[in-house]
Amino acid sequence: MLIQKFSYFIGELNLLKSDTFYSQHLMRSHHPMHSQSNLDITYQNALGWTDPSHFKIPESGSDAECAMLKQVEDLFTDYTYDNLQVKLPKVYAEKIYFRDAFKQFNASSQLLPYMLQGVNAVAGVQFVFNHTMRSKDEFFIEWTMSIRFKGKEDFESSIGMSRFRFDSEGQVIFHQDYWDPTTLIYEKIPIAKQLIGFVQKRL
Repeated sequence: MLIQKFSYFIGELNLLKSDTFYSQHLMRSHHPMHSQSNLDITYQNALGWTDPSHFKIPESGSDAECAMLKQVEDLFTDYTYDNLQVKLPKVYAEKIYFRDAFKQFNASSQLLPYMLQGVNAVAGVQFVFNHTMRSKDEFFIEWTMSIRFKGKEDFESSIGMSRFRFDSEGQVIFHQDYWDPTTLIYEKIPIAKQLIGFVQKRL
């Protein structure tokens, strides 16, 4: 019975035409939906070719490392259409592996329109970088994202983490987000909210 109801809600969700960030600007994309934590072959291949051992990464604590990380922070903490359009092609290499809760891309030229679309879909987005950790020449950044949806006065916030790898030129070649969109995005969609509540009550 649980599986039958789950399938019903998924079918309804696919037909939903709701004026929300997710349904208007993510469900209409031609890129397929997928899990951000799936160990698929594309992800495994990306782990191989982006391995930091293939590149010259700045020493820990060096000015070069600080500059490399600052360009990422400057990109996201000024999360506006104009800033993204100018800085993203400089911060990210053309060949990349990017995956978040909704999409996966292999080129920064694909990533940029996706991010610009997201900015246009809401009234405002803010990022704060809380903590950065380096391990085996890759970087893990904990952040707080706040979104103000159109027609709303207040920002709503959520925490997440991103895993970054860089090439020898200091550009991002690997970006994997770990973020739960349940409260901030999915629960804004009526049928998705029902589905989440239905499942949670039975766990």
